Amino acid sequence: MSTQSFSTVAHSVVGQYSQVGKIIVGTYRTGAKRLVTGANTRYVSFLNRRALPLVNESVKASLIGVQNKFADAVVGGIVTGTDRADQAIDLVAGGVNGGIKRVVATVDRVESALNTTAITTVGQLTLPVAQVSLEIANRAVAGTKRLSARVIGTEDEVVEAVATAKRVVKRTAKKAVSSVKATAKKTRARA
Repeated sequence: MSTQSFSTVAHSVVGQYSQVGKIIVGTYRTGAKRLVTGANTRYVSFLNRRALPLVNESVKASLIGVQNKFADAVVGGIVTGTDRADQAIDLVAGGVNGGIKRVVATVDRVESALNTTAITTVGQLTLPVAQVSLEIANRAVAGTKRLSARVIGTEDEVVEAVATAKRVVKRTAKKAVSSVKATAKKTRARA
């Protein structure tokens, strides 16, 4: 096992939380792109399956073209935004790691000027706490990866989620219609 210092553990913690941020951003990017692609596919399918009044094949092609351009613009915005979020994560992590390096350099200068190792000794005494923080960060990465895999999911999971959502919407719609009918019936009875 390698000898760890407080600063190496701190760098590792920063790296782990940076990875968590990047996983979250990547999951958002993938999920949002899939959402836009799915909506675009459903729109095209809707137009192609229906015989709409005053909508011939050239109008359908035009509507599909406009929808594709809109979807491309949305996906472009998602990609640009998530790329900037990745850059911000790198910038913050780099700044924190640079700060850790500056603190270590300052501690070394102070200890050499005062001919003492008191600050390093305190750092070694707090190393177990730092290692606990690193373990928490490791678990955060593992949990985020599992959550990301679940959110991104497989096609089967997506199809099942859509089917479940449709059932819930139908059930809710039926309840709403029943409630409206009951209210209308009571209103007519009063009149």
